[in-house]
Amino acid sequence: MEGISGMRILTDRHHADLLYANQRLFEDRLGIELYVMLGLDWWSAGFWRFGEVFGDNRLAQQYLNIDAKYKEVEQGVFITFDQCHPERPLYGVTLQKAETMKWDFVLATVQENQYGFKRFAVEANAKYLYYVGNTRQGIDWSLDPWILDSTSSAKDPEARIVQISQEFDHERIFRYREPAFPDWCGITSFVNLLPQIPQSWEPFEQLNLLMPQRFRSFGHHCPGGFLTPVAAVAEEMAIAKWAYHDKPTGDGFGHVIHAWAAVGRPLIGHGRFYEGQRAEVFWQDGLTCIDLDKHSIEEVAEIIKSTDKKQHREMCVNIRNIFDEVYDPVQDAKRVAEFLEVNQ
Repeated sequence: MEGISGMRILTDRHHADLLYANQRLFEDRLGIELYVMLGLDWWSAGFWRFGEVFGDNRLAQQYLNIDAKYKEVEQGVFITFDQCHPERPLYGVTLQKAETMKWDFVLATVQENQYGFKRFAVEANAKYLYYVGNTRQGIDWSLDPWILDSTSSAKDPEARIVQISQEFDHERIFRYREPAFPDWCGITSFVNLLPQIPQSWEPFEQLNLLMPQRFRSFGHHCPGGFLTPVAAVAEEMAIAKWAYHDKPTGDGFGHVIHAWAAVGRPLIGHGRFYEGQRAEVFWQDGLTCIDLDKHSIEEVAEIIKSTDKKQHREMCVNIRNIFDEVYDPVQDAKRVAEFLEVNQ
């Protein structure tokens, strides 16, 4: 594994799509070798602290433990493949090995890892980076981080911040798909834990009662379960007619809602949940979505029934066009290169 820039970055692993986005950014676009911390020594030494709020190391066991899924390619360096992105090799490095390597950047992506990653960056004489990918994610400004923000929520006029999106395969896997379905209503959700969110699940069920046709819900603790790999998610999105996306917390970046927009499916949900957030632009009632803040469930059902194929396709095209206007990973990479002073 050798990047064209001759530089290396060390990061953490917790969200498959965020890690994949960083692989596309740093490896593919900037030519920087990317490694994740691997091995429980990172936890024992206090560098990796994700999950310490539970009072145990359950998340360290989940993300750091070296098991049969890993193959050692050289002493202290392992390769594996994530179930969400099985085509993409992922390299992990042990603490003992990392201490012998030269590092240019150390990137924390969860708030619990800030102090430990800063400490390792100082010891390794590397630049400390912090990725803000979730809304209301805490930032320890005392650590003087260089911030990559995909939420548009990191605010400090004196801080070093670059605003970017999280890259995903919007040209191939999540390419725009022309709607092609029989004359029935297909409504699909990829909101994790949807049945455990009453204010979102109840409208979904109420709408289903008014339109007892094909409703699907995927994700953790959802009837359809957690769907992998991401190519399977894209195929399910492509055969849906409407995207039910109702998240009271909104998103930081929001991979699911951006994927729906990329594939080109109009949304159903409460637009106010995304006020002031990156994906707010996708909530334009009648053009890209049916906003539950503006219509009763009964009205939503009637709108769906009365929307013909031509009108529906226009909504599909509208949301993809907006996606293309606001999403540009090439320009994002250029801004990051300038921000970090990396020669592409």
